[in-house]
Amino acid sequence: MDLEAEMKLSYYKEIADVNKAHHVKLVQHQETEKIYVQKALNHYDPQVFFYLSENSPKGTPKIFELINKDNCLYVIEEYITGDSLKELLDFQGPFAEKDAITMIKQLCSILKPLHAHHPSIVHRDIKPTNLIVKPDGTLTLIDFDSAKETKGNLCKDTVLIGTAGYAAPEQYGFYESMQTTDIYGIGILLHELLTGQLPNQGPVEVGSLSTVIKKCIHMDPNQRYQTVAELEMALKNPKVKKERNRPNKSGFRAWLPPGFRSGNPGIMVVGFLWYLLFFSLSLSLDIKNVNLIGLWVNRIGCLGIFFLETLFIGNYRDIWRLFPLTRSNRIVIKIVGVVLGAVLIFFVVIFLLVALLMIVNQ
Repeated sequence: MDLEAEMKLSYYKEIADVNKAHHVKLVQHQETEKIYVQKALNHYDPQVFFYLSENSPKGTPKIFELINKDNCLYVIEEYITGDSLKELLDFQGPFAEKDAITMIKQLCSILKPLHAHHPSIVHRDIKPTNLIVKPDGTLTLIDFDSAKETKGNLCKDTVLIGTAGYAAPEQYGFYESMQTTDIYGIGILLHELLTGQLPNQGPVEVGSLSTVIKKCIHMDPNQRYQTVAELEMALKNPKVKKERNRPNKSGFRAWLPPGFRSGNPGIMVVGFLWYLLFFSLSLSLDIKNVNLIGLWVNRIGCLGIFFLETLFIGNYRDIWRLFPLTRSNRIVIKIVGVVLGAVLIFFVVIFLLVALLMIVNQ
C-alpha cells in the first residue's frame, strides 16, 4: 500500500456521492474546508490529466491533485457551481438559435487549445451533462475520463468508449478518434439544444443550422468540419454554407474512386491492390459453351458489378444521401441500408447482363 497516497487522500472527507457508479464524490479538505470533486479512475489517459493539471485550460475544472493508489488514479478537481445544459434543457426546453450558437462557440473556444496541443487531446464525450453553465453564463467542460491524446497512426481506437447517441462512429472501432470526433459530438449537442432531441429521435432539419449539423455528424470524418475554428466560421453565417456540405466538386481528389480520396498512402496501397484484384479476376473469367462476344459481355458485367459495388459501399460522391436508410444517423440502420443497396445493385446488374446476353445470342 502507498502510505503517501493514503495520507494525501485522508485529508479529504467525503460529503456526498455525486455519481456512485462512476466513483465520483464531493469531498472537503479537512484543513482548508474547501469543497472539491474526487474521482477514482481505472481507465484513463495519464498524459491528458498531466496536461490538465499543469496547464489548467480555460473552461475546464482546475485539477489540484493527482494521487496514484493501488493502480487507480484519484483526481481532486475544482467543484463547478451552476447548471448543466441537460438541466437547463429539462427546465426551460429547447434553446433559441442565438443562445445555442453562443454555447457552441464557447465550447469551441474551450476545445481549441486542447485540439491544438501536440498531440491533440480529444474529449470524446461531448454531451449536455458534461457542460456546466456557471452563474455568470460562462461554460465549463467537465469529465475528461474518456479523453485521449491522438496517435495519428492507428486504423481505429484500441478501446471502444463513449456515450450512446453522442459517440461518433470511430469510437465504435471504425476509425481512430481525432478532432473530428469532438466535432461530431458538437453536432449532436447543437441538435439537442435546438430541438430537445437527439438526431435519431427527430428530424435534422432545424432551420438555418440544419446544414451545419448535418456536416458535423457526417459518418465519414473527412466530410465533417476538420477543426473547431472551421465550425466557428460556419456558425457566423450558417445560411450560406449549404454548398460546402457537399463534396468539393471542383477538387481533383473528390472525383477519385474509393481508396484514393483520403491521400493516406496505406489506404491507397490497399485500394490499388483491391482494384487490381477485381480487374484481374473479371478479365480472366472463363465460361464454357459461350461465344467470344458472350464471354466478353460476362467479363465486363462482372467488372461492372465489382466496380459499382465498390463505388456504392465507398459512398462515392456522397451517394448515400440519395437513399433514406443510408441517410440515417443510426449506425445499425445505415449498415442495413448499405447492405440492401449493395444487394439491389447486384441484382440490377445481373438482370441487365442476362437481358444483354439474350440479345447477343438471338
